Amino acid sequence: MIHCRVDDFYRARNVALWMLLALKGGYLNAAGFLATGKFVSHVTGFGTQMGVSLAHEEYFFGGELLIIPMAFILGSSVPAWMLERNYSEHGAPKYYQVQFLITLALGVLLLLGTSGSFGPFNLWTDDLDEISLIGLLCFICGMKNGLSTWSTYGKIRTTHLTGLSTDIGLHLPKFFRSSNVPSRFPEKRRVNTVRIMTFISFSSGSLGAAFVFPSLEYSGFVFPFLLSIILSVVSYSNYYINLKRSFKLQEV
Repeated sequence: MIHCRVDDFYRARNVALWMLLALKGGYLNAAGFLATGKFVSHVTGFGTQMGVSLAHEEYFFGGELLIIPMAFILGSSVPAWMLERNYSEHGAPKYYQVQFLITLALGVLLLLGTSGSFGPFNLWTDDLDEISLIGLLCFICGMKNGLSTWSTYGKIRTTHLTGLSTDIGLHLPKFFRSSNVPSRFPEKRRVNTVRIMTFISFSSGSLGAAFVFPSLEYSGFVFPFLLSIILSVVSYSNYYINLKRSFKLQEV
């Protein structure tokens, strides 16, 4: 994650980063489904399944399912715990710290998966091993989505498509109308273009996972792990550049 002004969120040099994050989100979501039969980058389905389980008096299973949305919420809270503080006029949040934590969590996931700690891949058993795998994936996706959302003031979300699809639909008519037509949501057309690109990137990540995991199984997590390492380096480099710029401005 990088530090930039709100006006720069939709510039070409930053859009590529959002697309990578969306690609990674789609990849992890598809990985969770291929491994356990459950999606991990949103919690809607878990809330429904938990309610159905409780209605059928499957209290233990319903309690296990409660761990899943709680893991996503806990992961989403990490960026706020680590980053919300007062910053000087030229200070930059240490996004790289959260990105390092995401990388560490992906490394742990890769290590546990390849060592057999989660059991066989693609064995939908609804046991504690599977719940642990899903919980860890949800925690990672929560951190990932929380970081991109926090750093962009809620303008960029990269791990689910429900709200994104609604926004695309609401702003789609702008592509076919004159720019002089009033809108309840006044924003530039390129913002919706980025949303459409995010949708495509997320779907592309899911497509890639569908080809990778059937043959590599848990080793398929090496790709988001390596990508996360790269993002950590980029995030730290961006922080260091902003730190040097801040010192120069203070000297002036």
